[in-house]
Amino acid sequence: MMQLMQMSATTEGSDSLKENDSVPTLSYSPIHIEDRLDLLSKIVQNTQRETPENNTRLQTKIERWLLDIGSIQGSLKKIREDLVPYLEGVLGITFEKKELFQVAMFQPSTKNIFMELETQYRRSKEDPLGSDGFAEMINLGEMAKVLALVGDAVISSAVLQHLWEPHLGDAGKITVRKAEIVSNEHMARLCDKWNLYEYRIHFDPDTPSKSEMEHDKGTLLEAVYGIIYLEYEYKMILKQVPHLINTR
Repeated sequence: MMQLMQMSATTEGSDSLKENDSVPTLSYSPIHIEDRLDLLSKIVQNTQRETPENNTRLQTKIERWLLDIGSIQGSLKKIREDLVPYLEGVLGITFEKKELFQVAMFQPSTKNIFMELETQYRRSKEDPLGSDGFAEMINLGEMAKVLALVGDAVISSAVLQHLWEPHLGDAGKITVRKAEIVSNEHMARLCDKWNLYEYRIHFDPDTPSKSEMEHDKGTLLEAVYGIIYLEYEYKMILKQVPHLINTR
């Protein structure tokens, strides 16, 4: 779960922080999404075997659940085996908490299946995920938004720092250029270059408009920068934001 944690500040050559001072930093505790889905799949298959064939309503639900779980599992595998290694190569860094990229790709439409499974199993002897497990799976789309929120903040700051002119000669020029770089239209270009949109985990039936698609692409890119910040903090954002600034 995304959370703020207090950790000791370690800054060299600074008298502004005392030894016992601390600063808040973001941390992530893995929830083992793939393991949970494997367990859910086994439980649902067991229910399928135990459900009479004439209970067509439940059997139909079970078939859809298994299809949706399988679809998510396939997407998670591609993210782990293809997307993460690709981004590590492009960025020149290694990510420890690779599950964050899986979280980042979840869209709000995924919550429905987990809500249905929670209703089916939360009070049964086979409750597979425990007290908070289903809530965390239902909340994956919101967790992705939190990553994007973090990314939005650090991108904005890093872009401004790259555009900074020591003499402060033209605030208007900096403002306009910054707005261009952090626009959804511009960020969508880097999203396309990195093929992030192809890895979304969703069950959205409709084809989005161009503006909606650009917004989604911008959000995915922000989430990636949010992950970079969580793993490497702000100095790495400054090193990686030229990928965005120089995208044409």
